[in-house]
Amino acid sequence: MCGISGMLSSRAEDNPIAVVDRINRDQRMRGPDAAVSELIQSDRYRLALGHTRLSIIDLSSHANQPMTAGDGRFTIVFNGEIYNYVELRRELEDAGHRFATQSDTEVLIAAFKAWGLDCLDRLCGMFAFALFDRDTAKLTLVRDRFGVKPLYWHSDDRRLVFASTPGEIARTFGLGPDLDYLAKGIRLKYYEDDGAVSPFAGLRALEPGCCLVVDLRAPAVEASPRRYYDLDSGVAGKIDALSSISHGDALELLDDKLWEATRIRLRSDVPLGLSVSGGVDSALISSLMKRGVGRLTGYSFAHPDAMDSEGPLVSKLAEMVGFEPRYVWPEGEDYIVSLFERTLLAQGAPFPHPSMMAQFAVFEAAKADGTTVMLGGQGGDEGFMGYRKFFMFYVSEALRRRSPGSLLHAVSAVAPAVPAIMKRLTVFWGERHRYFKASDEIETILRLPETKGVATPGLGTGSSVRDRQVLDVTRFSLPTLLRYEDRNSMGNSIESRLPFMDHRVLEYGIALPIVHKLGNGFGKSILRDYGAGKIPDSIRLNRDKRGFDVRARVWMDSGLGDHIRSRLRDAKDVTQDFVDPATGIDDAFSNEALASNVRRFTEATTLIWLGDRALRSSGHAGPSDSEAPNIAMAS
Repeated sequence: MCGISGMLSSRAEDNPIAVVDRINRDQRMRGPDAAVSELIQSDRYRLALGHTRLSIIDLSSHANQPMTAGDGRFTIVFNGEIYNYVELRRELEDAGHRFATQSDTEVLIAAFKAWGLDCLDRLCGMFAFALFDRDTAKLTLVRDRFGVKPLYWHSDDRRLVFASTPGEIARTFGLGPDLDYLAKGIRLKYYEDDGAVSPFAGLRALEPGCCLVVDLRAPAVEASPRRYYDLDSGVAGKIDALSSISHGDALELLDDKLWEATRIRLRSDVPLGLSVSGGVDSALISSLMKRGVGRLTGYSFAHPDAMDSEGPLVSKLAEMVGFEPRYVWPEGEDYIVSLFERTLLAQGAPFPHPSMMAQFAVFEAAKADGTTVMLGGQGGDEGFMGYRKFFMFYVSEALRRRSPGSLLHAVSAVAPAVPAIMKRLTVFWGERHRYFKASDEIETILRLPETKGVATPGLGTGSSVRDRQVLDVTRFSLPTLLRYEDRNSMGNSIESRLPFMDHRVLEYGIALPIVHKLGNGFGKSILRDYGAGKIPDSIRLNRDKRGFDVRARVWMDSGLGDHIRSRLRDAKDVTQDFVDPATGIDDAFSNEALASNVRRFTEATTLIWLGDRALRSSGHAGPSDSEAPNIAMAS
């Protein structure tokens, strides 16, 4: 897990190595163990590659990057992990390849040399990398199937720059905030995070499952991403084989896939931990981890004695599974205010809820204990229909198709959940715009572009429930959640690994017939059945969907609300064009509004972020400026 960067330029006045050094400094939390930059010259271009390393596998300096292996043909900068590197290495060794390190980075170079871009089909992991081939004079950028790892890029006809984070590129090239991106995040309560866009105009994210190849022999930089992986196709190839699978066989196949996904994510030369809640997904991961490790610590945002937190559930889980629970429960005005600022800095963009602060605090506590790798349960809800909205999607599809059999199963599946649904009706009503309103009807006090014609994550989105699962993975749900997780974990120099994001697990979950995923009032019913005897029934059979149990109103009343309003006043000169002059900060951003109105909190972090960007961009060095690096350059 690292930070990567690079700049390719044919402009004599540009200074690519200085730009990369600045990006390295900006990304140092992503890789605190080493920072290296390298300049590669060609007839037409200069290519600078940069890397900040968080050492996970093969901790020696021989595994530092940029790495040039074997015959010197390829040089790579790589962020992430190739979890099946052991199996790939064995296959490559059988074919005659020899390795000088124990790293997965060298295996990736060898795989690319052996199979070219076809090697991407063989990789199981999370990754973003840039690889330069001296023989063909081509630079290849690649991002993993689901965009677990970020990769941003900006180009014109004479240069291309890329990095794991967007901020320094935006400052160097004078790229302002993308107001359309901000408008979608506020009106739709989802950002098109790390898809093809970024928080900055003119700065793109390489889409998940895509690669980009630039020929350095061409007279101009031509950067056209192409797709190497498509989730729809991966799912479609499994539907027929699973169409009549028995529930017993489905459970057995789930165990095979989920255990394999977890097993290979336990490969590490540094301490492992677990991010755990009182939910089914992370509880199952804790049980699977205990198959492969001895001592295990689980970090939870909870208090063991607070009934309004997940603490009591986590305590029961820890006792049954056999891990040591570590509870994170922030208190005190100074700490909460500082936590807000650290989370905002780590995210590098607006965030919509104080729960993002809770996630940051969990990673922070793990890092303080010396933990470097954390496994978590992200992806289970999208892959196996864990959200209550899927009941509505299922009923809606059955009615639309006029299928008596599907409608009967849908009604029987939903009926036992009605009390729980009614219990949370007020929450649903407060977010009804997400399902029924057009995007341009949703109110905001900010002056941002209209979002007419933009797809909303409503009931009619997706021609089938399965299509909607794919959309949640690729657009509406997971991209934003993955961005939060990546920035919060890397903001604490921690690698987060997610077994449910294994492409084999996700494809299986989405292709599996609905009868195995919705039943008896439960979403992801197959995961609950799989958990029988492995995790407590108080978690397994709990219908209440819980995220981080943040006491938002307590935090606001304890000083966070005052701090946010103070920050908004400080930013007023810069952000006044984005807010109606009649809007009063104290009224619009009261403690009650910030704690209970998700859109209001998002508007607040948006305005603060806009103000911070204006201050940090003032007088910043450009792409032609030379600047002595102030980081220790590793050899």
